[in-house]
Amino acid sequence: MASDPSAPLANLRVVVTRAANQSENLAVAFAAAGAQIELLPLLEVVPPADPRPLARAAAELPLYDWLVLTSANTIEALHPRTGGTLPPTLRLAVVGRATAEALRLRFGVEAELAGERDAEHLLQSLSPYLEKNRRVLLPQAADARPTLAEGLAATGAEVTAVTAYDKRLPENASLRAAELFSSTRIGWVTFTSGRIAEHFAALFGVDWESRRSELQAASIGRVTSTALRRLGVEPSAEAETPSDAALVAAVVRVTGS
Repeated sequence: MASDPSAPLANLRVVVTRAANQSENLAVAFAAAGAQIELLPLLEVVPPADPRPLARAAAELPLYDWLVLTSANTIEALHPRTGGTLPPTLRLAVVGRATAEALRLRFGVEAELAGERDAEHLLQSLSPYLEKNRRVLLPQAADARPTLAEGLAATGAEVTAVTAYDKRLPENASLRAAELFSSTRIGWVTFTSGRIAEHFAALFGVDWESRRSELQAASIGRVTSTALRRLGVEPSAEAETPSDAALVAAVVRVTGS
């Protein structure tokens, strides 16, 4: 079906790189703005190399004062180990709207505190509630930045950081990238994490240096933009908040439609 020629992103090709099971909402949001969507999943979530620390932490949840959740992937990893319920005395803090929504859907509870933008924002909100001997559980990705764990520990809290999941490049990503980019300029591509940015650059191998100028990168936020800059790419658009709607709005602003 042809896109509405009056739509703000009519006929603009946008490559969505989220994990296959998480790309639908972002793809729909861009399509609603008139964009032509291509999917290139660059992240596959896998269990941690050693699942025992997460299993132990889940079993000991009643011993913690706070559970800090930084992504929907963390919630998906934790959910089956808890039987779908959390101790009523456990206080909950999350990073981002998507994480808050995942918590609501999977556990049926609301977060007490939420950092709308990033880990630093959550740390600022959470710090006044922490003090020495407060026990905090922080399940996170294998490649998580140390910012949050270190910041929480600096408040005097006792922080237990455990790996909840790892990430890898899907097996067919190289073939799919060749289909999309071998005979055309790269154009608009979404980036929703630093790891995705790294995987994208790796797809081009020795050709990355010569082709990165073709990329118009749409970044979900400051941390992802920093990762792109390390790869020699200045984001063409950055979302004001880490949400699908904000990412689409950022591209609309830049394209001037």
